[in-house]
Amino acid sequence: MLGRPLVRYFRLPCCAILCGVAYRLRPGTLFVRSHALVSCPSVAGRHSRSVRGGSPTQRSVATATSAGERLAGVVEERAHVLSIATEYRQEAVILQRCAQLLGYSFQFCGLGDKWGGWGTKLFQYRRSLERDLRHGKIAPSDPVLLIDGWDCALVGPAEELQRKMASPPYSTTSVPWYAGERICGPDFFKASRIDDLYTDVETPWRYPNAGCMCGRAEPVLRLLEALLAGLGGDRDEFPEGYNDQGRLHEHLLELGERGDPLPCLVDSRCGIFQCLYEREPQWDVEACDTLVPRLRNKLTGERPIVLHGNGHTGRWFMQSLWREMRFLERVGLTPAQLAHLPHDGPVPPGTFPDEATERNWAATFELYRIIEMQMAYARVGIEWDPWKEAAAKAALGSDGKN
Repeated sequence: MLGRPLVRYFRLPCCAILCGVAYRLRPGTLFVRSHALVSCPSVAGRHSRSVRGGSPTQRSVATATSAGERLAGVVEERAHVLSIATEYRQEAVILQRCAQLLGYSFQFCGLGDKWGGWGTKLFQYRRSLERDLRHGKIAPSDPVLLIDGWDCALVGPAEELQRKMASPPYSTTSVPWYAGERICGPDFFKASRIDDLYTDVETPWRYPNAGCMCGRAEPVLRLLEALLAGLGGDRDEFPEGYNDQGRLHEHLLELGERGDPLPCLVDSRCGIFQCLYEREPQWDVEACDTLVPRLRNKLTGERPIVLHGNGHTGRWFMQSLWREMRFLERVGLTPAQLAHLPHDGPVPPGTFPDEATERNWAATFELYRIIEMQMAYARVGIEWDPWKEAAAKAALGSDGKN
């Protein structure tokens, strides 16, 4: 599916540098429930982290309800998806349709509001959770997914999320869980420090990714409040352009390094989330000819509920999965019905990239290699930034001409 860009590997450092500049400047089953097809209205024209005994991570475990008690309450619970999206894009429409077909209560957060930077997510999620908890639309113990609206796909049903949240390791703590990824951004120098907090993590997906979070509604709201409290300003404002993932890592290190309980855990086995930001696929597609195709993580054997096409390579892999898993067909949509909306990936969901797009996006795999090198250098205390070096050389060249 993605053989051409990876086999015909383009070593384009100049293009990778340009892609890096663009990346830095950027401002995100299915299908049917396994027992029945569920109809849904047309959208055309309508839209303008394992815990083990004695590990340091256990310091983060607050008072938790036993797995048996959780299971006993599953029937009374409702699983919710809250998704940040200030405008409709094609991927957001698919996400909404999948959530409805898979039995989730779904809502967009911030739709139509101004995007003021990544801090927007924290503010909008807090506002929605506060409102719905106050009005009884969400119960304090209901499981909730908070996921990006433009680069995430739902492939597991609500009942599966409820079952997993009621079972270890998720049931052993009340703190929320974030998706795990192998790149520690935006500050590579925090990687070794986060490693020291999560010493029992045994997979590469050890760094919290702020694009996907799950937990019980009330603890999730408490974490959002703590993250926003650290930003300063009044209750209804947040710093323009503030990086939500940077803030999450700061909060995690602040608490963890002074010996306080950790505020969140990482879904390092990818039981709920699979981040796709990789050099090559770390998953297999299963059961494409069944009602609910899934991905299976090659290392952990888990079948994630949410796919997160984060980063450039993640979006490239996602554009292929839209086709291979036949998302549009399964939710009753066509590319033509979505064509009036912008898209977030390299090509609209369900369509094929042309050769020029393949060449351009192949350079992002070289960019990923550079980022891996940057993080390796940061682990030994060395800052290496090829983009700064390139800019300095360009400036010297320009001075020479003058």
